[in-house]
Amino acid sequence: MVEALSPAKLILFGEHAVVYDKLGISTTVTKYTKVSLRKGREESIIINSKKFGKKTKTKQEIEKLVINIDSLRERGKIKEIKELVESDKLLPSFYVIGKLAGRYGYEPCSIEICSEVPKNLGSSASVFSAVACAYSKFLKVELSKQEIGFFANEGDKLVHGNPSGIDAYTISYGGWISYRKSEGIKPLEINFELPLLVVDSLEPAKTGECVEYIREQMKKNTEFVNTILDRLDEISHEALKALRKENISELGNLMLEYYKELKKLNISTPKLDEIVKIAMENKAFAKPTGGWGGGCCIVLASNPRELEKIYKTKGYYVFNAKLGAQGVRILKE
Repeated sequence: MVEALSPAKLILFGEHAVVYDKLGISTTVTKYTKVSLRKGREESIIINSKKFGKKTKTKQEIEKLVINIDSLRERGKIKEIKELVESDKLLPSFYVIGKLAGRYGYEPCSIEICSEVPKNLGSSASVFSAVACAYSKFLKVELSKQEIGFFANEGDKLVHGNPSGIDAYTISYGGWISYRKSEGIKPLEINFELPLLVVDSLEPAKTGECVEYIREQMKKNTEFVNTILDRLDEISHEALKALRKENISELGNLMLEYYKELKKLNISTPKLDEIVKIAMENKAFAKPTGGWGGGCCIVLASNPRELEKIYKTKGYYVFNAKLGAQGVRILKE
């Protein structure tokens, strides 16, 4: 049996802007996906997810799936791919298996997926990273962190349409990273604790929809959107300097500025706005993280316990974020 464990991730700065080759800053979080893989008794791949149920596909079905998805991607049929994923939530995991099998060989197996990663914290990339890590080890192939990130992002493309890759590569590398699409991953040496809370709005994250919405706005009003994206890039660079200086108050102010700037593109929600407002009323800092349109906010506070109580009374799910977790890894082989 092979077991792999992959963490969640937080984007501190750069969400949506990274899609347009701007700077992103992210880190891993101690919420995990565990994938257990056993040798198959038949010639099929069986995937059993506690969240999405159980599916079986033959080698031929997986090969056909990969050919079909790749053809749709080449023709820009993102909507059609999303419809397929909506009807079969395990399809992206089979696709990741298929891409690996196409390059390194096919072996039947049974895969169990168990994830505690909330939506908006890299939940899909965490699953695909663990699947890629476990299946490659099962095939006796030693993949680099970069390669695991690549295969995980192949799965993420089916879920989110055109992700930047920051989720997949943050989870595969682990720790703290800066990321730009044209430059790739740059690990960061961050050795101090940020007192962060993660507040889940309990609204479903809409990463793919928000990415597509901003893309449409870019076509309609290019200058307006580019002005926002350029400012977001400047904020991320300023935040990287503040992070290296361990200047927490400056980081907090930049979080709020990022929120106010990206909010101009109308992808926030009343609940996300309320989470930020509560933080500001309590001399703390907050911003949505990940895809916006729902999902989670990160809150930087000197009084996290008091704020945690306030958010819980408002009906939000809250947890302390322990940052800089180890990236995807093999637990057992």
